Amino acid sequence: MLRRSLRINPKDSVACLLEDAYRGDTVQTPEGETITLREDIEFGHKVSIVDLKKGDPVIKYGEEIGYMLSDAPKGTWIHMHNMGCDRGKI
Repeated sequence: MLRRSLRINPKDSVACLLEDAYRGDTVQTPEGETITLREDIEFGHKVSIVDLKKGDPVIKYGEEIGYMLSDAPKGTWIHMHNMGCDRGKI
């Protein structure tokens, strides 16, 4: 099922879900790319819309909001379990 999401800035590496979504559902980028979700993700949470590697910045609203603690292929839920906020801890 296609789920609604929002990407604020073209630089963003994540989109925010506008409804609850489930593994296997899809989101579509503004460029028309369809991304399949790898896990259940709740309304308001972030999903990677690009492949992210450990240490990569997480970009939301065109700004770096954190960095990846582990690899996160497109469609991965991005939250505090896999994203850090203190650059000094990499």
